Amino acid sequence: MSVADPERTETLGELKLHRILVAVDGSEHADLALSAAITAANRDNATITLITVGPDLAAGPAAWSLPLAGALDQDAVDEDASKRLKATLKRMPEAIPVTTLYRRGKPGCEIVKAALEGDYDAIILGARGVGRVGSMLGSVSSYVMHHAKTSVFVAHGSPAQKVE
Repeated sequence: MSVADPERTETLGELKLHRILVAVDGSEHADLALSAAITAANRDNATITLITVGPDLAAGPAAWSLPLAGALDQDAVDEDASKRLKATLKRMPEAIPVTTLYRRGKPGCEIVKAALEGDYDAIILGARGVGRVGSMLGSVSSYVMHHAKTSVFVAHGSPAQKVE
């Protein structure tokens, strides 16, 4: 199921959400997913967990999905992800309980594992991310939709609809 517009929570149907996992990677599409999650959390009094997944450099190039900006230092990659999570956290409404989660590995696989381990009601993510592949229904979104054991909502829309 897709969220065509973060302001239209009726596309989330009658599903009452308590725990929402939101994939964030700094992209405009992730911001759209965040807007949809905030709307749903406000509606349902839900909690949000922001997850970002960085590459595990020890696993080799096959695991890399984010631009590394020339840095092949795991600490630098982890610090960059931490800064992104903190910046996103600062933009969250105070009324919504929010936690953050950082994992290393393949984004789709780690998002699905985190959703299962955390017993989330829903995963909300953007249609595309900032990975090496420009068309991420996109690979990450597609992977999560096909492998998650919980509801998955893919946010589509224009950048003007994102959370500020």
